[in-house]
Amino acid sequence: MRKNIPKELTYYLKLGDAVVIVDQNQLIIDVNQQYETITGYKREFLIGLPVDCLKSSVTPFVMYKSLNSTLKKGQPWSGTMVNVNKSLELRYSFITITPIEITGIIYYVGVLRLAEQLLIDEVNQHKIDQKELFKLLALSSEMRDVNIAEHLLNVQKLAEEFLLSLFEDRTYHLSLEYVSKIIEYSVLHDIGKSGIPESILYKAGSLTVYEKKIMKMHPLMGVDVLNKLSDEMNNTVFDDKKIAENIIKYHHENWDGTGYPMGLKGEEIPFEARVISIVDVYDALVSDRGYKKAWTKEEALSYLKEQKGIKFDPNLVEVFIEKVIGKNSILLK
Repeated sequence: MRKNIPKELTYYLKLGDAVVIVDQNQLIIDVNQQYETITGYKREFLIGLPVDCLKSSVTPFVMYKSLNSTLKKGQPWSGTMVNVNKSLELRYSFITITPIEITGIIYYVGVLRLAEQLLIDEVNQHKIDQKELFKLLALSSEMRDVNIAEHLLNVQKLAEEFLLSLFEDRTYHLSLEYVSKIIEYSVLHDIGKSGIPESILYKAGSLTVYEKKIMKMHPLMGVDVLNKLSDEMNNTVFDDKKIAENIIKYHHENWDGTGYPMGLKGEEIPFEARVISIVDVYDALVSDRGYKKAWTKEEALSYLKEQKGIKFDPNLVEVFIEKVIGKNSILLK
């Protein structure tokens, strides 16, 4: 039976977006009509249920960890999550949850808006803007870092410029379809970091030997996440999952065989992983990180040249420097 809720909270139920109100015991105490529409569940059914009943295994556990940690501090939380409606369809939602104290009792007001108003089944059937879907999947796994979106999109943009240059260079005999898939999947390259503890992922100082071993597990964790996502989406969103898997699993392999997780060497490393390795490292170098300040463009290019044949495919890194980054660099004069 529905509990009486404070009058102050009833105003939130009049919002145009879907709203769910949860008490301090994590039980749903009210929802509005828009929330009923999104979930497919009637208000009378939802009231009194644990809010966890609508969780999906597709949403990385670290998202829930971030949510709980933020709310415990009395701060509002926002992020992207995957929820399951009554028809067992997956829906991607942008969610804001705000703790509100009324007469010494904490309530949580959740406001949901569907991402692009798309069902996963609709994406499967009509192939609606998959590139945007992959961005959403990547961001939903890595929302803990406010700068991650910029890095992911920078990598994708650089990869696009790089791959189009390689496509125009007939030496590599690349098809436009293959190039397009690498560009689309590039944004997923670090999706495995969703399983790395925040204390390691965002540590300000150097990692210990033990912490490095954990960090080096993220490519394999990423493959596991990819497989779960693919299974949940009936294997139809990823037109060529092998390309995505190669990028995620092998983008930290080195040309000389000293990389991880498999220690592949030279052309044993899939082409798509060799490409993403270069753009990923370049953007990381020229960006501020918790453990370092951004390098200058010249410093980053110098590093790329030094690592030819060591970390990077020597031919590919030359093309990247000349065609994408180094057009006006003093290093090339």
